[in-house]
Formats: sequence, C-alpha cells, structure tokens
Amino acid sequence: MAGWDGTAKQPATGLKWVSSFMTLHQLKVFATVAKLRNFTQAAENLHVSQPSVTLVIQGLGRELEIKLFERLGNKVRLTTAGERLLHHAEEILTKVDGIKEEIDEIKGLRKGKIRVGGSSLAAASFFPGVIQKFKKKCPGVEVTLKIQKSDGLERGLLEGELDVAILGCVPCSPLIVGNPYREEKIVVIAPPNHPLARKRSVPLELIAKEPLIIQEKSALMRNIVEQEFAEKGFLFNVRLEVSAHFGARDTIRNGVARGLGIGFISHCHVTGDIKAGRLKILRVSGLKLKRTTYVAVHKNRQISPHVQTFIDFLKRHNGYQ
Repeated sequence: MAGWDGTAKQPATGLKWVSSFMTLHQLKVFATVAKLRNFTQAAENLHVSQPSVTLVIQGLGRELEIKLFERLGNKVRLTTAGERLLHHAEEILTKVDGIKEEIDEIKGLRKGKIRVGGSSLAAASFFPGVIQKFKKKCPGVEVTLKIQKSDGLERGLLEGELDVAILGCVPCSPLIVGNPYREEKIVVIAPPNHPLARKRSVPLELIAKEPLIIQEKSALMRNIVEQEFAEKGFLFNVRLEVSAHFGARDTIRNGVARGLGIGFISHCHVTGDIKAGRLKILRVSGLKLKRTTYVAVHKNRQISPHVQTFIDFLKRHNGYQ
C-alpha cells in the first residue's frame, strides 16, 4: 500500500501521467501541501481534516506510481518527481482560475463583445441612442454595429457574423426568429410653400393627383404606399422613381424640397428637415401608414448573457413588446 507520502509499491523513476482520474481537487491539495511543507497546516488552510489531505496525497501517488514527498522531522519536502508535478499543477490551477474569472466576467457583464446589425431605418431613428445608453450601463462590453439592408442582416445572422439584428421587415428565413420591436410612422412630405402645406387636412384623393417621388416597386415603402392607395381605390402619379440602392432617402428629401413633387418617407428620416423648416409634413385624413422593425436572432444559436442583456435593454427603453 502507499504511505502518507504517496509512495507506490513499485516506485517509478520518473513522473508518469497515466491516469485520467486526476482531479483539480487532488492538484490543489498537493500544491497546498507542497507550498506549506506540512500536512496539518495544509488541512487547516483547505478547511478539511488532516486524514483527508493524507488520503488525497496517497491516491495521487498511487495514480502516478511515484513518491511525491519525503519527511524531514516535522516537515516534508518534495521529491524530484514531486517538484515536476508542482510545476505542472501550478500552471493548470492558474489556467483554471483564469477561465473561471473570464466566465465570472461574462456572467457579470464586465467584459465581452456583441455583434449587432441594424437596418437603415433603425440606424436613422433609435439605434445610436440605444447603443450609447447601453455602453454607459455596460462599459466593458464592446458593441460593433453593422448597418445594411434587412436581407443582408438576415444573411449575417445565418452565417454567424451577427448575434442580433434589428430588421426593417419580417424575416424570410425560418431559421431567423423576429419579434416586433417598434413602429415608425410613414409621413407625406412637401416643401413649405406647397399649396397643400397650408391645409389643416388633406384628402388622399388630392395626394393621388400630385406628382410623387417614391422608391422603386421592389422597395418595402413602395409596397406599403401602393397597398394603401389600392385599398382606397386610387392610383398615384409617379414623377420620380428612386432606386433603393442609391441614397433613396436623400433623393426623396432633396427632390421634395426642390419642388419636384411630394413624397412618402419614414418620419425619423426627416425630423431634421422639419425642424429646419426645409420640409413640411402633410396631415392626410384617414392615412395611418407605419413600418414595423423586428428584433431578430438565429433560432438554433444559443443567446449569450451579453446579447440577452442587450435585448432586455431594448425592451425597457424602446417599447419592445
């Protein structure tokens, strides 16, 4: 049988790593005894009984088939094999402590990274303010933001390039889960000197007679406007059709301001122009158009604590239902 010092029946001449049962607990007990050079003090330090410490050292000696300690009076000292084991044990325990600290930091949201995507609608309305507030709450969490069209954001979620995204439309892929986040009003804009700008309320019939500056047929905004006109039984007169790929918002805003026609646009994209008196919103009777944005994640990907905290933050600050 092995003695208190872990002596095996047939001691080997070198350190033999043969057991898959060596535990972190064994290494911690061994390292404590090695540093204090005393079994009783090691037991007190570990808050266990001395026989427990002895049993652990015995078991470790049997597994490695080597003598780990030699007794010198009331003290013990490491053998050559014991010194080699201590070197490795300290490296392992240090690495384990580092892993635990990193996990604790993640759980405590003191450190981490979130990859967030946003549509142009989100970027123009609420995203900058939300991220700024989140950074104040969790300064150790790095947030990277990617702004692009919703189909590109979906692709980023599917390919693992994004953790969460704010989409401007319902997700197409069944692997992407999108929950309604907030609604943004679609407004009709005209230059301040336009005859309709002086009216308190404008019938949609009059809007249909005006030349319109609007996005191309493939754009979501165009689809929303066309559906509204069709439901009311009106056609509209397109003066300028804008491609969604070439600065559609700026083209619509500038075209309307220069008197080329009136336009439909998300309210968040013209707040600055309205305040500056460059454009005016027309009050169209019975017209309540809106766009919905969605908080989207991958259906099968585990949500990290950081991402979940960010989503919860969105819920509290921007009416996420």
